[in-house]
Amino acid sequence: MEHSGQGVNRATMEATLKKHCIPTLRAQGFRGAYPHLYRSDDSFVALITFQFFSSGGSFCINLGYADPARKNVTFKPETAVPKLRVNATRDQRRLGQPSGGGDHWFSYGLTSYGVFRGTPEPPEDIAEKCADLIMSEGEAWWRTKMTPGP
Repeated sequence: MEHSGQGVNRATMEATLKKHCIPTLRAQGFRGAYPHLYRSDDSFVALITFQFFSSGGSFCINLGYADPARKNVTFKPETAVPKLRVNATRDQRRLGQPSGGGDHWFSYGLTSYGVFRGTPEPPEDIAEKCADLIMSEGEAWWRTKMTPGP
């Protein structure tokens, strides 16, 4: 797939994620329907949501979780695991955010108003980077949430 100076459209980016990122997540036990994925292990549920910018051109990946007591689920904690969503959790993380907080968006094309949000990258590179970040940064973050605090 060639990457032009204007990037690619959302449909192309989503197709690339489904081909190059989602299979890696499925191999790690994630289920659900894209863009909302979950993995349930011993009543701890890891959550992923791919969120596309409303004006196009970029997306972010939000991580959340449901602890066994569902204390982190703010809206309808009794929700069945397959229906849990990141936006219903209190403690969330934006994948790829700089240390100390902040925001990270993956840029793949122009917005509807003709500008880039960040420097666009080829969709295959973005999809690989997403899978790598989920397996490294995401897994490390979820592990800290599985460990009971003081």
